[in-house]
Amino acid sequence: MTGALVNSIVDEVHTPVPLLSHLDEIESRIRKAEFIALFLDFDGTLSDIVPMPGEAVLDEGIRATLREMAGRPDFNVSIISGRSLEDLRARAGLERVMYAGNHGLEIEGGDVRFRQPEAETLRRELRCVMLQLKLALSETEGLEVEDKGLTLSVHFRRVIEHLHDWVRSVAYSTIGRSRSFVCTEGKMVLEVRPQVIWNKGYAVKWITTEVLPPSALPIYIGDDTTDEDGFAALPQGITIRVGDASQTAACYVVPDVPSVRQFLDWLNHAKPNASISNSERTGR
Repeated sequence: MTGALVNSIVDEVHTPVPLLSHLDEIESRIRKAEFIALFLDFDGTLSDIVPMPGEAVLDEGIRATLREMAGRPDFNVSIISGRSLEDLRARAGLERVMYAGNHGLEIEGGDVRFRQPEAETLRRELRCVMLQLKLALSETEGLEVEDKGLTLSVHFRRVIEHLHDWVRSVAYSTIGRSRSFVCTEGKMVLEVRPQVIWNKGYAVKWITTEVLPPSALPIYIGDDTTDEDGFAALPQGITIRVGDASQTAACYVVPDVPSVRQFLDWLNHAKPNASISNSERTGR
């Protein structure tokens, strides 16, 4: 694909309803579904937000449930994150799971391997941008510029608050000198991504089209602005925003990671086990 990065494919936002008090609304859909396609963000969804990205760990209760789900023939579990694919896989440590790193620019699972081709051609140029950012922000205590291969993250959660606007200004100015990349903001992080038409929403559509059976019922859970594209890509699915979200493309909201754990445990038991062939499972 060519053209500018689509930062959002969100057409409509609304006030979501609390999921855990409205499970009866989705229970019949869950029970009737032949196949569940579960899409999950990592930080703030499966792991609590921490001061340093390297400190994030998968909630152990969620790990046990996802391991069980991944072994079922009627579930496909995909973890889609801004983290690099290598970091995401190592941090989650789950087998039989689809991993989508760098906001879906790289996807792997089983015999599936995808790289967004235009992003691949920009690796060397991205490294030059990273060196420029590190030089411009080198004396900022608590700041981290993370190289994720296909993207960069500028973490400023530990930077003294009165410098936050300055960090934003320097980062946007530095990235603005390049026509190949765009800078967007998440939770105390600036994301530097290739100027290509791709985001979590496109990644979700690619997985549902290329990997999953047509009958799959998609469920997407995420906590960040980048997950809004994933919600918008699944208008017929069950979409869940984690945290305080008065306006979102998601239909439902849960407050925190423990509530995600509670829902996933409920989902694993609410969906009766089914037996389908491997060809039906992969849509091939």
